[in-house]
Amino acid sequence: MPDQTKENRLALLSALGGNAIWGFSFLFTRTALKVISQPAVLLSMRFIIAFCIMSTMLLLGRAKVNFKGKQLLPLLFLGIVEPMCYLLETYGILYTNATVAGVVMAVSPIASIVMAAIFLREIPTRGQMLFCLLPVAGVILITVAGSDLGVVTTIGMLLLLGNCLMGGAYRTANRKSAETFTPFERTYAVVTVSAVSFFIMAMLQLKGDMSAYLAPLAEPSYLASLLVLSVFCSVVAYLLVNYGSGRMSVAKMATCGAVSTVCSTFAGVVLLHEPVSALMLLGAALIVVGVWMVTRSGK
Repeated sequence: MPDQTKENRLALLSALGGNAIWGFSFLFTRTALKVISQPAVLLSMRFIIAFCIMSTMLLLGRAKVNFKGKQLLPLLFLGIVEPMCYLLETYGILYTNATVAGVVMAVSPIASIVMAAIFLREIPTRGQMLFCLLPVAGVILITVAGSDLGVVTTIGMLLLLGNCLMGGAYRTANRKSAETFTPFERTYAVVTVSAVSFFIMAMLQLKGDMSAYLAPLAEPSYLASLLVLSVFCSVVAYLLVNYGSGRMSVAKMATCGAVSTVCSTFAGVVLLHEPVSALMLLGAALIVVGVWMVTRSGK
Protein backbone atom coordinates (compact mmCIF):
# COMPACT_ATOMS: atom_id res chain seq x y z
CA MET A 1 0.00 0.00 0.00
CA PRO A 2 2.76 2.55 0.82
CA ASP A 3 4.39 1.79 -2.55
CA GLN A 4 1.06 2.37 -4.29
CA THR A 5 0.60 5.68 -2.47
CA LYS A 6 4.11 6.76 -3.42
CA GLU A 7 3.49 5.81 -7.05
CA ASN A 8 0.21 7.75 -7.11
CA ARG A 9 1.92 10.78 -5.61
CA LEU A 10 4.70 10.58 -8.19
CA ALA A 11 2.12 10.32 -10.99
CA LEU A 12 0.35 13.42 -9.67
CA LEU A 13 3.58 15.41 -9.41
CA SER A 14 4.57 14.31 -12.92
CA ALA A 15 1.22 15.41 -14.34
CA LEU A 16 1.39 18.77 -12.54
CA GLY A 17 5.00 19.34 -13.62
CA GLY A 18 4.28 18.52 -17.26
CA ASN A 19 1.23 20.78 -17.37
CA ALA A 20 3.19 23.61 -15.74
CA ILE A 21 5.80 23.38 -18.50
CA TRP A 22 3.06 23.38 -21.12
CA GLY A 23 1.58 26.49 -19.50
CA PHE A 24 4.81 28.41 -20.06
CA SER A 25 5.02 27.04 -23.61
CA PHE A 26 2.43 29.65 -24.65
CA LEU A 27 4.97 32.36 -23.78
CA PHE A 28 7.70 30.85 -25.94
CA THR A 29 5.30 30.09 -28.78
CA ARG A 30 4.09 33.70 -28.76
CA THR A 31 7.69 34.96 -28.73
CA ALA A 32 8.66 32.75 -31.68
CA LEU A 33 5.58 33.78 -33.68
CA LYS A 34 6.73 37.41 -33.50
CA VAL A 35 9.62 36.35 -35.75
CA ILE A 36 7.80 34.02 -38.13
CA SER A 37 4.19 34.06 -39.32
CA GLN A 38 4.03 30.39 -40.40
CA PRO A 39 3.23 28.26 -37.33
CA ALA A 40 3.92 25.06 -39.31
CA VAL A 41 7.59 26.07 -39.64
CA LEU A 42 7.93 26.51 -35.88
CA LEU A 43 6.08 23.26 -35.16
CA SER A 44 8.15 21.25 -37.64
CA MET A 45 11.46 22.50 -36.22
CA ARG A 46 10.23 21.93 -32.70
CA PHE A 47 9.34 18.29 -33.28
CA ILE A 48 12.30 17.51 -35.54
CA ILE A 49 14.65 18.55 -32.73
CA ALA A 50 12.57 16.55 -30.24
CA PHE A 51 12.71 13.53 -32.56
CA CYS A 52 16.50 13.81 -32.81
CA ILE A 53 16.82 14.01 -29.02
CA MET A 54 14.65 10.95 -28.43
CA SER A 55 16.31 8.97 -31.24
CA THR A 56 19.70 9.74 -29.70
CA MET A 57 18.41 8.38 -26.38
CA LEU A 58 17.46 5.17 -28.17
CA LEU A 59 20.82 4.86 -29.92
CA LEU A 60 22.69 5.39 -26.65
CA GLY A 61 20.56 2.77 -24.91
CA ARG A 62 19.04 5.30 -22.51
CA ALA A 63 15.55 4.25 -23.59
CA LYS A 64 13.90 1.50 -25.60
CA VAL A 65 10.77 0.85 -27.61
CA ASN A 66 9.02 -2.40 -28.46
CA PHE A 67 6.00 -2.28 -30.76
CA LYS A 68 6.12 -5.97 -31.73
CA GLY A 69 2.83 -7.81 -31.30
CA LYS A 70 1.03 -4.74 -29.91
CA GLN A 71 -2.23 -3.24 -31.16
CA LEU A 72 -1.05 -0.04 -32.85
CA LEU A 73 -4.46 1.53 -33.56
CA PRO A 74 -4.74 3.49 -30.26
CA LEU A 75 -1.15 4.72 -30.72
CA LEU A 76 -1.84 5.71 -34.33
CA PHE A 77 -4.93 7.65 -33.26
CA LEU A 78 -2.87 9.36 -30.57
CA GLY A 79 -0.25 10.32 -33.15
CA ILE A 80 -2.90 11.85 -35.41
CA VAL A 81 -4.87 13.75 -32.77
CA GLU A 82 -1.92 15.42 -31.04
CA PRO A 83 -0.49 17.18 -34.14
CA MET A 84 -3.99 18.56 -34.75
CA CYS A 85 -3.98 19.88 -31.17
CA TYR A 86 -0.72 21.71 -31.70
CA LEU A 87 -1.79 23.12 -35.05
CA LEU A 88 -5.02 24.54 -33.61
CA GLU A 89 -3.23 25.79 -30.50
CA THR A 90 -0.42 27.57 -32.35
CA TYR A 91 -2.72 29.26 -34.86
CA GLY A 92 -5.05 30.15 -31.97
CA ILE A 93 -2.17 31.89 -30.18
CA LEU A 94 -1.29 33.69 -33.43
CA TYR A 95 -4.79 35.20 -33.59
CA THR A 96 -5.15 35.92 -29.84
CA ASN A 97 -2.34 35.99 -27.27
CA ALA A 98 -0.68 33.74 -24.70
CA THR A 99 -2.92 34.87 -21.82
CA VAL A 100 -6.21 34.27 -23.62
CA ALA A 101 -4.99 30.98 -25.09
CA GLY A 102 -4.01 29.59 -21.72
CA VAL A 103 -7.29 30.56 -20.07
CA VAL A 104 -9.49 29.18 -22.85
CA MET A 105 -7.53 25.91 -22.79
CA ALA A 106 -8.89 25.43 -19.27
CA VAL A 107 -12.16 24.42 -20.95
CA SER A 108 -10.45 21.24 -22.18
CA PRO A 109 -11.50 19.15 -19.15
CA ILE A 110 -15.13 19.80 -20.08
CA ALA A 111 -14.40 18.39 -23.52
CA SER A 112 -12.80 15.35 -21.87
CA ILE A 113 -15.96 14.68 -19.88
CA VAL A 114 -18.09 15.02 -23.02
CA MET A 115 -15.80 12.62 -24.89
CA ALA A 116 -16.02 10.13 -22.03
CA ALA A 117 -19.81 10.35 -22.11
CA ILE A 118 -19.95 9.73 -25.87
CA PHE A 119 -17.28 7.08 -26.31
CA LEU A 120 -16.95 5.48 -22.87
CA ARG A 121 -20.59 5.84 -21.76
CA GLU A 122 -19.47 7.70 -18.63
CA ILE A 123 -22.56 9.88 -18.24
CA PRO A 124 -21.92 13.15 -16.31
CA THR A 125 -23.85 13.89 -13.13
CA ARG A 126 -26.46 16.64 -12.89
CA GLY A 127 -23.96 18.75 -10.96
CA GLN A 128 -21.34 18.37 -13.69
CA MET A 129 -23.79 19.42 -16.38
CA LEU A 130 -24.76 22.48 -14.33
CA PHE A 131 -21.19 23.60 -13.65
CA CYS A 132 -20.32 23.12 -17.32
CA LEU A 133 -22.21 26.37 -17.93
CA LEU A 134 -19.63 28.39 -15.97
CA PRO A 135 -16.70 27.82 -18.39
CA VAL A 136 -19.02 28.57 -21.32
CA ALA A 137 -19.95 31.89 -19.71
CA GLY A 138 -16.27 32.55 -19.00
CA VAL A 139 -15.28 32.03 -22.63
CA ILE A 140 -18.05 34.41 -23.74
CA LEU A 141 -16.83 37.10 -21.32
CA ILE A 142 -13.22 36.72 -22.46
CA THR A 143 -14.26 36.89 -26.11
CA VAL A 144 -16.26 40.08 -25.60
CA ALA A 145 -13.67 41.78 -23.37
CA GLY A 146 -10.74 40.61 -25.50
CA SER A 147 -12.39 41.90 -28.67
CA ASP A 148 -12.75 45.33 -27.09
CA LEU A 149 -9.02 45.29 -26.24
CA GLY A 150 -8.12 44.10 -29.73
CA VAL A 151 -6.42 40.91 -28.50
CA VAL A 152 -9.10 38.37 -29.42
CA THR A 153 -10.54 37.49 -32.83
CA THR A 154 -13.41 35.16 -33.59
CA ILE A 155 -11.21 32.83 -35.66
CA GLY A 156 -8.64 32.72 -32.87
CA MET A 157 -11.25 31.76 -30.29
CA LEU A 158 -12.73 29.07 -32.57
CA LEU A 159 -9.27 27.59 -33.13
CA LEU A 160 -8.61 27.44 -29.38
CA LEU A 161 -11.98 25.84 -28.69
CA GLY A 162 -11.26 23.32 -31.44
CA ASN A 163 -8.00 22.55 -29.67
CA CYS A 164 -9.98 21.93 -26.46
CA LEU A 165 -12.04 19.29 -28.27
CA MET A 166 -8.90 17.67 -29.65
CA GLY A 167 -7.39 17.82 -26.16
CA GLY A 168 -10.32 15.82 -24.82
CA ALA A 169 -9.83 13.23 -27.55
CA TYR A 170 -6.10 13.12 -26.78
CA ARG A 171 -6.61 12.45 -23.07
CA THR A 172 -9.05 9.65 -23.83
CA ALA A 173 -6.75 8.05 -26.42
CA ASN A 174 -3.70 8.51 -24.19
CA ARG A 175 -5.39 6.75 -21.30
CA LYS A 176 -6.37 3.85 -23.56
CA SER A 177 -2.92 3.48 -25.17
CA ALA A 178 -1.26 3.58 -21.73
CA GLU A 179 -2.59 0.07 -21.19
CA THR A 180 -0.16 -1.22 -23.83
CA PHE A 181 2.59 1.34 -24.42
CA THR A 182 5.19 2.92 -22.15
CA PRO A 183 5.39 6.72 -21.67
CA PHE A 184 8.48 6.81 -23.91
CA GLU A 185 6.80 4.79 -26.67
CA ARG A 186 3.74 7.06 -26.66
CA THR A 187 5.87 10.21 -26.64
CA TYR A 188 8.14 8.93 -29.39
CA ALA A 189 5.17 8.04 -31.60
CA VAL A 190 3.58 11.48 -31.20
CA VAL A 191 6.87 13.30 -31.77
CA THR A 192 7.65 11.24 -34.90
CA VAL A 193 4.24 11.76 -36.53
CA SER A 194 4.29 15.47 -35.63
CA ALA A 195 7.79 16.00 -37.04
CA VAL A 196 6.89 14.40 -40.38
CA SER A 197 3.45 15.99 -40.80
CA PHE A 198 4.50 19.52 -39.83
CA PHE A 199 7.63 19.40 -42.01
CA ILE A 200 5.50 18.44 -45.03
CA MET A 201 3.07 21.24 -44.20
CA ALA A 202 5.89 23.77 -43.81
CA MET A 203 7.44 22.79 -47.12
CA LEU A 204 4.09 23.14 -48.87
CA GLN A 205 3.61 26.61 -47.40
CA LEU A 206 7.13 27.71 -48.35
CA LYS A 207 7.01 25.90 -51.73
CA GLY A 208 10.10 23.87 -50.83
CA ASP A 209 12.30 26.90 -50.09
CA MET A 210 14.77 25.57 -47.50
CA SER A 211 16.53 28.93 -47.15
CA ALA A 212 13.26 30.54 -46.08
CA TYR A 213 12.65 27.60 -43.75
CA LEU A 214 16.01 28.02 -41.99
CA ALA A 215 16.05 31.84 -42.01
CA PRO A 216 14.33 32.30 -38.59
CA LEU A 217 17.19 30.43 -36.88
CA ALA A 218 19.34 33.54 -37.32
CA GLU A 219 17.11 35.36 -34.82
CA PRO A 220 18.31 34.72 -31.21
CA SER A 221 14.86 35.07 -29.62
CA TYR A 222 13.39 32.54 -32.06
CA LEU A 223 16.23 30.08 -31.56
CA ALA A 224 15.99 30.29 -27.77
CA SER A 225 12.22 29.80 -27.84
CA LEU A 226 12.58 26.89 -30.26
CA LEU A 227 15.06 25.07 -28.03
CA VAL A 228 12.86 25.47 -24.95
CA LEU A 229 9.80 24.25 -26.87
CA SER A 230 11.71 21.28 -28.29
CA VAL A 231 13.56 20.06 -25.21
CA PHE A 232 11.22 20.90 -22.35
CA CYS A 233 7.75 21.15 -23.92
CA SER A 234 8.01 18.39 -26.53
CA VAL A 235 10.15 15.86 -24.65
CA VAL A 236 10.30 16.46 -20.89
CA ALA A 237 6.68 17.59 -20.46
CA TYR A 238 5.36 14.79 -22.64
CA LEU A 239 7.25 12.12 -20.71
CA LEU A 240 5.98 13.51 -17.41
CA VAL A 241 2.34 13.77 -18.53
CA ASN A 242 2.39 10.38 -20.25
CA TYR A 243 3.75 8.81 -17.07
CA GLY A 244 0.93 10.37 -15.07
CA SER A 245 -1.77 9.44 -17.59
CA GLY A 246 -0.90 5.77 -17.25
CA ARG A 247 -1.71 5.90 -13.52
CA MET A 248 -4.51 8.48 -13.27
CA SER A 249 -8.06 8.73 -14.58
CA VAL A 250 -8.95 11.04 -17.48
CA ALA A 251 -10.87 13.32 -15.11
CA LYS A 252 -7.92 13.70 -12.73
CA MET A 253 -5.52 14.32 -15.60
CA ALA A 254 -7.90 16.95 -16.95
CA THR A 255 -7.96 18.68 -13.55
CA CYS A 256 -4.16 18.92 -13.58
CA GLY A 257 -4.51 20.95 -16.77
CA ALA A 258 -5.63 23.92 -14.64
CA VAL A 259 -1.94 24.38 -13.76
CA SER A 260 -1.32 25.29 -17.42
CA THR A 261 -3.89 28.09 -17.14
CA VAL A 262 -2.21 29.58 -14.07
CA CYS A 263 1.25 29.45 -15.66
CA SER A 264 0.16 30.80 -19.04
CA THR A 265 -1.75 33.67 -17.44
CA PHE A 266 1.25 34.55 -15.28
CA ALA A 267 3.57 34.41 -18.29
CA GLY A 268 1.27 36.46 -20.51
CA VAL A 269 0.40 39.22 -18.05
CA VAL A 270 3.61 39.47 -16.00
CA LEU A 271 6.33 38.51 -18.49
CA LEU A 272 4.84 39.50 -21.85
CA HIS A 273 2.85 42.46 -20.44
CA GLU A 274 -0.21 41.46 -22.44
CA PRO A 275 -3.35 43.60 -21.86
CA VAL A 276 -5.98 42.27 -19.50
CA SER A 277 -9.23 43.72 -18.14
CA ALA A 278 -11.39 43.07 -15.10
CA LEU A 279 -13.99 41.40 -17.34
CA MET A 280 -11.36 39.04 -18.74
CA LEU A 281 -10.24 38.16 -15.21
CA LEU A 282 -13.87 37.46 -14.27
CA GLY A 283 -14.17 35.19 -17.29
CA ALA A 284 -10.98 33.39 -16.28
CA ALA A 285 -12.32 32.91 -12.75
CA LEU A 286 -15.57 31.42 -14.09
CA ILE A 287 -13.62 28.97 -16.24
CA VAL A 288 -11.31 27.83 -13.43
CA VAL A 289 -14.12 27.51 -10.86
CA GLY A 290 -16.35 25.72 -13.37
CA VAL A 291 -13.65 23.24 -14.34
CA TRP A 292 -12.74 22.61 -10.72
CA MET A 293 -16.35 21.95 -9.72
CA VAL A 294 -17.03 19.73 -12.74
CA THR A 295 -14.03 17.47 -12.12
CA ARG A 296 -14.56 17.58 -8.33
CA SER A 297 -18.16 16.43 -8.67
CA GLY A 298 -17.17 13.52 -10.90
CA LYS A 299 -17.33 9.92 -9.84
